[in-house]
Amino acid sequence: MNDVFEKYRISLRSVLDSFLVNPILFLLLKLKLTPNAVTFLGFLICCISAYFISSGSFLVGGLLVLFSGFMDIFDGALARKMELITDRGAFLDSTFDRLSEAIVLIGLIYFFSTSNETNLVLLTSLSLVFSILISYLRARIEGLGYNSKGGFFTRPERVLVVSLGLIFFSPELTVTLLAIATTAGLFHRFLIFWRILK
Repeated sequence: MNDVFEKYRISLRSVLDSFLVNPILFLLLKLKLTPNAVTFLGFLICCISAYFISSGSFLVGGLLVLFSGFMDIFDGALARKMELITDRGAFLDSTFDRLSEAIVLIGLIYFFSTSNETNLVLLTSLSLVFSILISYLRARIEGLGYNSKGGFFTRPERVLVVSLGLIFFSPELTVTLLAIATTAGLFHRFLIFWRILK
């Protein structure tokens, strides 16, 4: 069941494929990188971004988060282009997606904890748990035999909020918006899935 948010993501993905993904895929093929190598590279970039974020370098950290988010597009696209789609690759990609998201937010938690910002530590922790739960709900409903990507504030939206928030605004505003949006996104996806369950 595709809702309006999923239709929007599909439309955006087709635009990105034409103007961004395909040219970079050509470069990745020339460099002879495998889809799994791109997955590992994206995770490594997230680890580096978490270091900069934890030390208060939010502009660099935000740019790296944005770059790693783009890398997440290319591993799956490269696998399809090279006809290397495997269950192991999909499993690896999903695992490192969760790890990448978590480590960035852990970097923020560390920064706020060193500044004794207890409320912001709690907001970031809430965002971390709810972000993982949003992704878990989809995995769980697919495990029950349903096929749905419904809901808003999925991983691409969260990556944009975190990266652009850190680049252009402040970590405090970023985390506040992230906590509100992940809470709304979790309840929205839960209700969508609850209605289609028997």
